[in-house]
Amino acid sequence: MATTQVKTGSIAGPFILIAIGTLFLLHNLTGFDVFHLIRQYWPLILIAVGIAKLIEYFRVKKEVSG
Repeated sequence: MATTQVKTGSIAGPFILIAIGTLFLLHNLTGFDVFHLIRQYWPLILIAVGIAKLIEYFRVKKEVSG
């Protein structure tokens, strides 16, 4: 009997969308300067996405081999 593998997507995308949406909501409600924050910390966003992708890669690799 053949088994099918279900490919799961990355969880980084939804977290990034939630974070960006929260920042824009804070900007609308309180005048919080979201654009300054993004300009200053955009490299951390890239690093976080990269780490999430690496974790996902190794998790899937471990599930396939073991």
